[in-house]
Amino acid sequence: MKIIIAGVGKTGYTVASQLALEGHAITVIEEDGEALNETVENVDVVAYHGNCVNRNVLDDAGVGESDLFIALTGDDELNLFSCLIAKKLGAKNTVARVRQPEYSGVIPLIAEDIGLSMAVNPERETAAEIARILEFPLANKVEFFARGKVEMIDYAVTAKGPLCGKTVKDVFANTREALVCAVNREGEVLIPFGDFTFAEGDIMTIIAPRGNLGAFFKASGVAGHSIKRVIISGGGRTSFYLAGELISHRVRVAVIERDAQAARALHEVLPEVEVTVGDGTAQKLLVENGIESADAFCCLTGIDEENILSSLYARHVNPEIKTVTKLNRVEFVPIVKPLGVGSVVSPKLIASDRIVSYVRAKQNGVGSGVLTLYRIVDNKAEAIEFEASAGSALIGVPIHLLKLKENVIIACINRGGKIISPRGDDTVEAGDTVIVVTTHTGFDVLDDVLC
Repeated sequence: MKIIIAGVGKTGYTVASQLALEGHAITVIEEDGEALNETVENVDVVAYHGNCVNRNVLDDAGVGESDLFIALTGDDELNLFSCLIAKKLGAKNTVARVRQPEYSGVIPLIAEDIGLSMAVNPERETAAEIARILEFPLANKVEFFARGKVEMIDYAVTAKGPLCGKTVKDVFANTREALVCAVNREGEVLIPFGDFTFAEGDIMTIIAPRGNLGAFFKASGVAGHSIKRVIISGGGRTSFYLAGELISHRVRVAVIERDAQAARALHEVLPEVEVTVGDGTAQKLLVENGIESADAFCCLTGIDEENILSSLYARHVNPEIKTVTKLNRVEFVPIVKPLGVGSVVSPKLIASDRIVSYVRAKQNGVGSGVLTLYRIVDNKAEAIEFEASAGSALIGVPIHLLKLKENVIIACINRGGKIISPRGDDTVEAGDTVIVVTTHTGFDVLDDVLC
């Protein structure tokens, strides 16, 4: 596809890198010469220096012949306006990053009028992911598929835990409640099968029908608990979205925010939230806010180093606390996770995942391509949801007879709302949606899983 990206800050750079790796023809437009040069040096793109609402710049970039125009500048209004212009000039589809909370309810009203195909809000998406993690505190990460009917989590194997030393068939052979589809072992991604033995430090990626994981872990002897009180460091947009979501589920929330004006604004909108003006890295202030007894601590300031140190301190004084650490610098993610900061979220990667998923679905058309895509295991593997078309070579063939590519596993089948954790004798049928986990990248249709 011919794709134009306006704005190559951190999010734009991440999106451009991923889409270029997948073979798309990427053109970028950016006013900041330094950011533009960095992108050109590291990513295979065609670059134009200028404003993304300048008619001459858009014409030179070929917006009229583009399949997709993506506006990812730091200005919501500029993103929306440039998408409107791009659509008028002939772009087939447009995507805009829109971050302001006030616009959340407005976008659906105007999307059709301005020709907007999709709006992406990294902070809101990040808050939703954190809320899912806190809903299931045993998990390091939680994703949903099949319109919320299937959940995928990351779970860390501990030396004293009941799963350490057991094989896949010991844990999963006699259950239809869940299936392990990937393991991160010291940075190496493994697709586990029956005789694979779990070891201390393994990060298991488990997929199951929503609601089944609690029963699975209980049957496996893994103890869990619910989140009742959360402390959030930082009162920005992500914190606003997250606090509102948690309050709606009757979770007590306390927020620590440096800026007095931002703290007052948050409290005015969400009066149920306990708001303290101060430094969220200050140990005394954290103790005063009850860090030693809190169920979860979310470090969501705009400074990565502060978030990392705060998470480490929280786990030091309260080893049982659930911590979530936000990182803006994508390259920090695989480095930081082994330090013990708990769950790690990156708004840039989350936004990129949503856009890449949309591009793949659009590229293949309705009924034949990607429905949902998540990069998992530190972005070294993908979980992809496909729709199985009638002409697929997989239809009706037992899974154990399929000649799958190496490092590919069929992790879940959704058949008319019935969720199947597949085993060797199960088959894929026309109309099913199928979740595939693989270390390969760029799968566009279900049949790409075959040799």
